[in-house]
Amino acid sequence: MNQHWEGFIEEISWFLQRDQIVEVEASLPPGSWTAASPEFDQFFPELYGVLREAIVTPVAVAGVGYQLYTWLRRDGSRCCWLSPLASPAPPPSLHPDHSILLRSFGGIVERSNEPDWWILNHNDVLTEDAARRDGTFITDYAWAFEAASINIPIDMEQFYAIAEEANGNITLCHRLSGAVVLFAPDHAFDYVEPFPGCPDYTLYRLPRALSFRDWVNTIARQWRGWIEGTASLDGTDEE
Repeated sequence: MNQHWEGFIEEISWFLQRDQIVEVEASLPPGSWTAASPEFDQFFPELYGVLREAIVTPVAVAGVGYQLYTWLRRDGSRCCWLSPLASPAPPPSLHPDHSILLRSFGGIVERSNEPDWWILNHNDVLTEDAARRDGTFITDYAWAFEAASINIPIDMEQFYAIAEEANGNITLCHRLSGAVVLFAPDHAFDYVEPFPGCPDYTLYRLPRALSFRDWVNTIARQWRGWIEGTASLDGTDEE
């Protein structure tokens, strides 16, 4: 048995369905993960560093391939990400920085032993699956904007999902500019500010992560803080 996979699935038991065939390969030591292009390190230095430090376990569940990334925390516990495989040809409709990321790293579909960070309770983070959803779902909440006597202030088709929380909060990225906004009809976040003119519980900006690169590096910094025991929700290190 692979101790990293067994420890992960013991905590995230809902991921496996009955009678699914699971194939687990031998874990690879830290330093085994490599980026497909030098731009990855340049654009996402925080994520690059975190992935280089991970123990990598190739896994197939019902024929679908994943990478399990495992880190040993300062307190001796394990924390993990389960990620789809990287994509050699991401959809051309994505922001170019996201395409560079996906060629090396498939995003996150599950986490174990996670902190209270920006992607707590999220189903899909940075994955191709999430990116298939554009911002037109916001029309379902048009009433909130109408009540504030404003129109929905973004081009909804030009934004697509980069992170989907289980309760319906969606982080969106602009296909061309890479600008990041958060649609959050159910939140108590203290690290966001309302998108100009928007009512509460609709569109927000994240002042510490206004762009795709900033957002990716912020969540990676939060994860590093968790590993090292200095985690903070806003992406900075606490003493």
